[in-house]
Amino acid sequence: RNDGGGGQRLVAYVVAAETEEPVSRLQWRRELSEQLPDYMIPAVFMVLTEIPVTVNGKVDRLALPAPELDRSELSREYSAAQTATEELLVAIWSEVLRVERIGVHDNFFELGGDSILSLQIVAKAAQAGLRLLPKQLFKHQTIAELATAAAGSAELVMAEQGLITGDVPLTPVQKWFFEGQRVEPHHFNQALLLEVHERANHGLIKRALEHLFEHHDALRLRFVLEETGWRQFYAGLGAAVPFALEDLSELSDDDQRERVEATASRIQSSLHLTQGPLARIVLFEMGQGKPARLLVVIHHLAVDGLSWRILLEDLQTAYEQLSRGEMLRLPRKTTSYKQWAERLQEYATSDRLSKEAVYWMDGSRRQVGRLPKDHETGANTVGSSRAVVASLDEEETRMLLHEVPALYRTQVNDALLTALAQTLANWSGQRRVLVDVEGHGREEIAEDVDVSRTVGWFTTIFPVLLELGEADDVANLKLIKEQLRDIPQRGIGYGLLRYLRRDEISATLRELPRAEVLFNYLGQFDLVLGGSTLLRVAHESSGKPQSEKETRRHLLEINASVGHGRLRMTWSYSDHLHRRTTIEWLAAEYADALRKLINYSPSSQSDGFTPADFPGARLIQEELDTFLTKFKEEQGRSK
Repeated sequence: RNDGGGGQRLVAYVVAAETEEPVSRLQWRRELSEQLPDYMIPAVFMVLTEIPVTVNGKVDRLALPAPELDRSELSREYSAAQTATEELLVAIWSEVLRVERIGVHDNFFELGGDSILSLQIVAKAAQAGLRLLPKQLFKHQTIAELATAAAGSAELVMAEQGLITGDVPLTPVQKWFFEGQRVEPHHFNQALLLEVHERANHGLIKRALEHLFEHHDALRLRFVLEETGWRQFYAGLGAAVPFALEDLSELSDDDQRERVEATASRIQSSLHLTQGPLARIVLFEMGQGKPARLLVVIHHLAVDGLSWRILLEDLQTAYEQLSRGEMLRLPRKTTSYKQWAERLQEYATSDRLSKEAVYWMDGSRRQVGRLPKDHETGANTVGSSRAVVASLDEEETRMLLHEVPALYRTQVNDALLTALAQTLANWSGQRRVLVDVEGHGREEIAEDVDVSRTVGWFTTIFPVLLELGEADDVANLKLIKEQLRDIPQRGIGYGLLRYLRRDEISATLRELPRAEVLFNYLGQFDLVLGGSTLLRVAHESSGKPQSEKETRRHLLEINASVGHGRLRMTWSYSDHLHRRTTIEWLAAEYADALRKLINYSPSSQSDGFTPADFPGARLIQEELDTFLTKFKEEQGRSK
């Protein structure tokens, strides 16, 4: 059911036998936790005298009452917070769970909590200076228990709060960037063009931006090409923040749009890796009663998708503090990009990572054929890049995000990559496809590292071999799910072995065939701006983020994201190599493959289980299916 806040939660409706003793919701939850994974345990239990049915004798879902929660339903009486940590957790739980009166002995899951909400709890706790881990909320389900665990075993990672200086080792994704021998390496950016609330004070915006440049050290990175290659270092604070103000209030609407887009194109090509800056900001005043435009261009070497969320949240926070006349005070820095890069260097040579090499050097990748082309001799340049967009409607997107993962114990990426593998296989006639997958890259490589609020380019790019079977769509979903679960540490090891080592492992990885397809799921893009009252995405173009002279690394790039409740899938290609009709067919086939997965109705809930759901059992799929079939038969006979 909808939880009232834009999400969903699992609700159980229970009819108890008259002879049974009353059972608390906590008892139900504990009993189920012995048989089900956490994400399958209901958030709410509703006791009914009978299950409503339709005239046909089926459960009348529309007649099931909406869950309500009051203190009488909880397993304990209200107990107020006694310590500062407990008070902090009560405030965070209340905000996230939308429950006003929470006691320290109330159970997180009885209050309607789930695994997704637990991540929000962790994030808000970190901003308040308290480090938690998601798994702690499953183990310590009350504030009283959680506060004790947090104090004893989840100390904050201490990060340097001053100005970071000195050389910074190149990270794997940065080495990937420079390995391409780019024609114009200064022109490879990420940018946002935003509307600013019409009553915003532009002077305060400038001051807030200046503070961000001082706070987030990655915005001061510089790069020098030397005989041994590119060197990365931090510049000082001497240079002024690259901020410009343009008054377009006297121009017509059409002329304003033209000027904004022309300036954006110019700014996109104006960054300099060595002299700086690596970012430029322009504020366009559009006239009385009109929202201004804020253009922010940052070189990709210094920023990634998660970094934008951090920067925009901090911009909103700094602006609000200034507008209230308060001292600027942003959340504490986490582990610096410099320290992260140094720890990656150490981890790259560790024995633990060396053991992963067997997975990445699997020779099966040599058996993957090339993808078809409409034109064999064209140049795959950025200037020849075109795009085709396909989308799912809101209901299909809702089912993909919520129902498919629940049915098959999958993540969204499992379904997206299964449909992609099927589409490419139907096109190429091969059951094996090699895809470069992008990940956020902020993995837990050490307990004393926390990069949750660190700005920089953390992205991982790693090759995934997707192998389909001969069975139906859902059987292939299970196969792909298992293959994705086999990837060590969500792929971070590949770049470390490939780019940070100089040994036989690195040499072998360099020799293996490269993927011709890049896939990236960007998540729910609406959340980038969160609930900002200051900014929203503008409708004008922010310019071209890359030089048109560059050579593209892949034949096809597929970027999927959710915006305004709909999944959008953008297929980028070169018209020197493929006809638009070919890509339009592929995009349509991909959307249809997703719809088949969405609309499949399993014969039972157990149909979605795979060996990855029972890692300790060491089963193959056939053994698991046989066991589950016998189990259901036994259950049927017992009834």
